[in-house]
Amino acid sequence: MPQAIAAQLVAWGVSQAVASIAAYAITTAATYFASGLLRGSPPKPDASEREHKSPTPPRIHVLGARRVFWSLMLYTNTSDSETVDVGAFCEGPINAVLQPYLNDDKVTISGGFVQQLSDGSYDDNKVLAGYNLGANPNTAHAAVVSRVPPWTNNHRGDGIVSGYLIKTGVKGEDFLDIYPQGDNVTMSLAVQGHFCHDPRDPGSDPYNPSTWTYTENAVLHYLWFKTVFMGNDYAAKIAPVEQMWIDAANDCDIAIPLAAGGTEPKYRAAIIFPADADPVQVDDMIRSTFDGWSAVDENGCIRVHSGKLYEPTVSVGPDQIVDYELQEFVEDENRLNEIITRYVSAAHDYNEVECQPWRDDSDIAERGKVVSTTVEHQVPSHTQARRLDKRQMARVNAPQRGRVRTVFSAREALAERYINLTIEEAGTVFFTGAVEVIGGERDSETGGAIIEWVAVDENVDAWNPATEDGQPAPTAAKYYLPPLTAPTIATAVAQIDGSGTFARIAVTFDPISAAAPTWFVRWRIDGEASYVEQEVTPSGSTLLTGAVPADEMIDVGVAYNSGGRFSGWSADTTISTSTANLAPAAPSEVTSTGAAGEAEVTWRNPSSANLSYVKLFRNTADDFGTAADVSGEIVGGLGQVMSVVDGGLAPGTYWWWVVAYNANEIASAPGGPATATVA
Repeated sequence: MPQAIAAQLVAWGVSQAVASIAAYAITTAATYFASGLLRGSPPKPDASEREHKSPTPPRIHVLGARRVFWSLMLYTNTSDSETVDVGAFCEGPINAVLQPYLNDDKVTISGGFVQQLSDGSYDDNKVLAGYNLGANPNTAHAAVVSRVPPWTNNHRGDGIVSGYLIKTGVKGEDFLDIYPQGDNVTMSLAVQGHFCHDPRDPGSDPYNPSTWTYTENAVLHYLWFKTVFMGNDYAAKIAPVEQMWIDAANDCDIAIPLAAGGTEPKYRAAIIFPADADPVQVDDMIRSTFDGWSAVDENGCIRVHSGKLYEPTVSVGPDQIVDYELQEFVEDENRLNEIITRYVSAAHDYNEVECQPWRDDSDIAERGKVVSTTVEHQVPSHTQARRLDKRQMARVNAPQRGRVRTVFSAREALAERYINLTIEEAGTVFFTGAVEVIGGERDSETGGAIIEWVAVDENVDAWNPATEDGQPAPTAAKYYLPPLTAPTIATAVAQIDGSGTFARIAVTFDPISAAAPTWFVRWRIDGEASYVEQEVTPSGSTLLTGAVPADEMIDVGVAYNSGGRFSGWSADTTISTSTANLAPAAPSEVTSTGAAGEAEVTWRNPSSANLSYVKLFRNTADDFGTAADVSGEIVGGLGQVMSVVDGGLAPGTYWWWVVAYNANEIASAPGGPATATVA
């Protein structure tokens, strides 16, 4: 491989190992042929379907528009309870990112933040994300550098399309609303892939990738594969037959009418493959998108034809045929009458989906059975996929096929897709007509060629959009569950603790229609910024908060979670927890001791925070209702043991009670009585 193009490829972001892959297909023979009856499924890179975790991610190539999942290179946590993921998507540079995805959700990234979806997912700027286009040199992701000290500005990922996802911590009841898939959030991108050289463009230089442009033209993708990926020198291998490539590229761009109206290019491709894929499979995959044919002629040049029937310019006749095999039937078990078709659909988030199968209904009815195969076309439309199916079914079911062995003069047939073939023996013509060369090799014994062929269907290029376009895969708008309705508070009542030191708030909510809700309450002192939140088991339709401060104005709200969705909080209701009307607890341990003309009364003050003072009451009968205040206001500490000498008493038996009061003269129950006899 010439050093000039190798250097260009490495500079462009293609690894040296990839850039140095030899054009293995042309090293073993002077002529290499690429075609086939029914092409198999392409290699399936994991990056087209799911996330990978690997410190050395696979190198993924994208041609056309495809969705690619990242391979995680970094996944860590920060001290701020953030998770930081960095992943590689594919080789760059690429033309554009069409759509970022988190899981299967289309998202918008603005200012480095994922914007909230209609169902509330990714709310409140909780998720940061970004990506690049794989420039060389690239720039490190600043949001990652600032959070992960080992990740520096030198972690650029030159020539690699990479991205990052930073998930911030949220409260438990909000988690499934902001992260509907839990912590299993993965990033993927729908991208427009590699730039390609276009020999039709005078400004495009095959040795200067900066002059190349993005395209979905399938032949230009194949040209990129043959030169950039496989390393074939353009000047030596392509330039002498460049007009063939131009003709094939022009054929790909022909506008094909659609039954739904408008047109589409004849042959486009949407290719994704890993750099370590079998080159034969990749070659086959790309050619299958334009029903392509390729061969290396005896001068070492790579010839190409698109899927278009042309008048053969080479003929092989009886004088050139040494021997032959002719089959004029297709085995019943091999005769296809249905091709189940998959294609890459932008309407389905660039996933592979099935359209209406290509069927030979008359053959199915005649034989009473379906002989089916599945083909996964790497093309972006169902109509193109079905046009390819028609060509493939015609090739597989061709009524005549065979093999001829020729002399030296017929070896040029190996470098042609279509030839005129006549098989004649003893004056009897067994076959004559145009055939497609589907395989072959040089014959070392005769110096000629061994040619495998099938008869050509002269109507293979005919297409009636009205009857043959068929139906694409059905689409349906993604359904997001509507947000839950926030609850409303019917009543809220403060329940003051008997000690007056704290309160609880009993909140009654209006009925809701939600299955098995889990309830939450939150409160704060009115005017403060933050809430105290807690999960609460309801009693009927009433929720009781934990302890809240007494003698404050308290804002209280409620919310619920159902089916993994959070309702959002109700409007706050503000409740007073004033103890102004709360009586203190009653004094305790009331005792009395009589003496001559007096008695000493002892008690313990209550510990109620709203205690202001106590009074001592006395009666000559065990009846508090008619007892008299004999002390006035006595001030003492909470829980303090106090005593009073009640003097000037006539001999007899007396009863005493002690009553506590708050500042608003709200009285407690009487403590006592204590009784004593005065001498």
